[in-house]
Parts: sequence; C-alpha cells; structure tokens
Amino acid sequence: MSEILNKNIAKYAIDRSLKGGCSAARITLNNNIQSSYSVRNDKLDRLQQANGSSLYIQLFTEGKYGAYSTNRMEPSEVEKFINNAIDATKYLATDNCRVLPDKSLYYSGEEYDLEQYDSSFHDISPEVKCDIAFNCAAEIYKKDPSIISVNCEYGDSDDYTYIIDSQGFEGESKQTTFTLSAECSVKGTGDSRPEGWWFESSIYIDKLLREGVGLKAFERAASRLNPKKLKSGKYNLVLENTVSSRLISPIISALNGSSIQQNNSFLKGKLGQRVFAEGFTLADNPHQKGAYGSRYFDSEGIATKSMNIIENGIVTNYYINTYNSLKLNLPVTVEGPSVPTCLYSYPGRSSDSSILADDIIKKCGKGILVTGFNGGNSNSSTGDFSFGVQGFYFENGVILFPIKEMNITGNILSLWNNIAEIGTDPRMSGRWLIPTLAFESVNFSGI
Repeated sequence: MSEILNKNIAKYAIDRSLKGGCSAARITLNNNIQSSYSVRNDKLDRLQQANGSSLYIQLFTEGKYGAYSTNRMEPSEVEKFINNAIDATKYLATDNCRVLPDKSLYYSGEEYDLEQYDSSFHDISPEVKCDIAFNCAAEIYKKDPSIISVNCEYGDSDDYTYIIDSQGFEGESKQTTFTLSAECSVKGTGDSRPEGWWFESSIYIDKLLREGVGLKAFERAASRLNPKKLKSGKYNLVLENTVSSRLISPIISALNGSSIQQNNSFLKGKLGQRVFAEGFTLADNPHQKGAYGSRYFDSEGIATKSMNIIENGIVTNYYINTYNSLKLNLPVTVEGPSVPTCLYSYPGRSSDSSILADDIIKKCGKGILVTGFNGGNSNSSTGDFSFGVQGFYFENGVILFPIKEMNITGNILSLWNNIAEIGTDPRMSGRWLIPTLAFESVNFSGI
C-alpha cells in the first residue's frame, strides 16, 4: 500500500468520524512488510513473507472514548467500520479525561534525518537473503563433533506509520530493520544439551554484521558445558549487556503514568525524591541518529525531547500522556521511553571513560556473570523480584565455570542502591541502549 493511499484512507476516516457525530478523532495507519528465511543445519527450513496494513481509530464524543482497529481498507468497509465504532462508543461510560492533547505540545516542523530507513530495502533479492542465512549456518554446521543442531534466521521489515487527528496534527515515520540470529545446541554430559544463541541487527543492510554470528552462538553453547551448582549466598552480580534491560524494565514500568494512576507502581509519590544510588542517571535521548527507538513524536503526536528520567538518583520525570496527566494532575511529558540508557558517575570517573564488561568483571573481582534469564517475575507495586538466571562464576576477574539452577531475589530499589558499576557498552541492536550492569551483594539462591 502506497504512502499516498495510506494518507487518503486516514483522512477519509477522520472526515467520516466527524460527520458521524464525534467531537474528535485520531487515526493511526500502519503498513508493515516483512520476510524471514530460516535454515536448519544445511537446509531451508522455513520461509515467511507478509504484507499487512491496519487502521487504528480513537473516537472521542460527549466525554466517551472508544478505540477500534481493522485491516479492511476499502472506503466502503472503512465507512461501515467507523459507523459501527461510533454506535458502540455511545454505550461506554463517560470519562472527561479522554481528550486529545493540548495542541501546543504537538510536534511540528522538519528536523534532521534520524537515519532509520534504508531505501535499498525493496532492491534486496530473495537469493541474497537466503544466502545470508545459509552462510551463517555454514560457519559452524559439521565444524565440531559436539554440535547437535544449528538454526539460523535472516529477517527484515519495513514499517510505516501515519498519524492524523481532528485538531490538525499530522505525522509519519518509517523504519527498516535487518536481523541475523543463530542458535546452536551441543552434546553435554548425560542428557544435557546446552544451547547458545547470538544475534545482530541493523537499520541498514550494509551495516548488518553477517560474519561470526553462527560462531558466536556455538561458542556460547560450548561455554555452558559442565555447569556447577553454587551455594546460596550474596554474590556480586554482573549483568551482560545482551540481557541488562531485564533489570531496567521494572523501573520503566513503574515510571509509567498508567501504573502510577492505577496504584501499581513502587515509584508512585517519589517524584523529586532520591530513591536510587546518587550517581545513577536514566536518560532518554529520542533524537539519536541511527537508534531504533528514535522519534520526533509519540503516538499522541506529542513532541519528544531529551530528558533525564532519573538524575543522580532523583526521580525527575514520569512518562505521562494526556489522559494520565488529567487523572494525576501532572504535566504531560511523553507516553513512554524512546531511547533510554543508563549513566553512572562517581569521583574519579571521567565522563569519556570506556568501561566494558571485562573491566567490570575485573573490578568486581568475585561474583556471577549473568548471561540469561529463565523465567521469574517482579512485583510492580513493591519492586520485589525473583528471576531464574544462567551465567558464569568468576574469581579475581577470571571466569571459572558455568552455573546452573540459580535464582536472584531482592527488591529493585535496594538493588539499584547497590550499584557497583555501569558500563559504556550498550548494544546498538536493541531499542533500549542498556550497557553492562554490576551490583554488589545480590541474593543468589542455589543449593
């Protein structure tokens, strides 16, 4: 579906909504093209291609609000869909906080390119995509007698979004994504079959790392051979940057206006208070070139801006949309995170220091490097958590052996008040740029 056709359908939907009696409306139209090529060992195992469009409509009328979606895009189908949506909205309860944003908060104007779209996307042939997946598997298949199976997958997507509302906001964004992933299982002792994985991702096909992905997956699988159990106790925790967002996620969730408004946040009432370690800062930089989460506006059309959410341990901002702003009597910021990242400052640390995982392991001396999670959960109201983990035990900064059957437990606030170090090494292959993290004296449950 062309971008021009997208816009015409969205504008038609706005017009029909207002003529149908709505006081206001917002239309979000999305078109996504994606494909994936999966290779198992040395054979093409699965090929998928999809092209889908959806129309998401939010209706505001007489204090009532309804949200509806469809993938039927013919004008006659859209008209019928909107008429039914308007009728359904009349039966909903009145909530006067359901309104469009203050127009002064909208994004407007042209800015520099955020470098999120590869114009060569549609020129890449299926043969090239298939070869990328096969070459990844060929790196390791039958290269070592311990290998049981290899699974590699190339994937890509072209995502286009157009938003328009009845107050005059109009905005569009598009992003391409290219990924290459590998999984490998190896023979262990007895019935054990350790597995390893790795992936690379890029917005541009020519920047996608294609070599070494399969080899990395094999190395990670082989490193998990002969794991040992450890006794329960307090250990220093180093969290690999591939999974470090797992311990940021509860904080992001607790900062969300919906969680606060529903009394389901351990950070409710903490605005302006220091509740984290003094040197800890959680920053959000939505205009970073080449970052997946970069954007000029959120789903309401509200302009994004760089800001510290937590600054030197003090909660300085919540993620507040229009609805929660009116419910909580707090100013609108933005609906949610764009490109969050962690910073840590302390006496003697230079702002341009490069601190990588190996540096952090050496600094911590003795502890456990966590490279994966096996289930678990956190309580959004209290911040208490319990997660199953996998990783490696280290002493004197040297990794000694893999661990098994261990959990970490504690409280998010207590954990983040025991920061040992925060690295400067986030992986650019994710939307959240969270680096290697380290914490002191974390409760590990083992034997």
